[in-house]
Amino acid sequence: MDEYIKREAAIEAVKHAWAKGLEPSQYIENIPAANVAPVQHGRWEVGYFHDRVCSCCLHPDNDFDDYAHKFCPHCGAKMDGGLTDGC
Repeated sequence: MDEYIKREAAIEAVKHAWAKGLEPSQYIENIPAANVAPVQHGRWEVGYFHDRVCSCCLHPDNDFDDYAHKFCPHCGAKMDGGLTDGC
């Protein structure tokens, strides 16, 4: 599993290491990993019963009056029109 760190934390670690004349990798290795999740991208499509369904999870959107959902309420996919493999 990939680990991610904040850019600002990495920059600060490198600055401190270079100021002390030490190897920056030792400082970077001590930065705690951030808690992140991959973003799934999807889009709203017309379902079998002419309702809106998420292209990722195929669950219908039960809120027919609000077409402003930016994320699927079922799987959390970002509804920006893109498609993610394995979504």
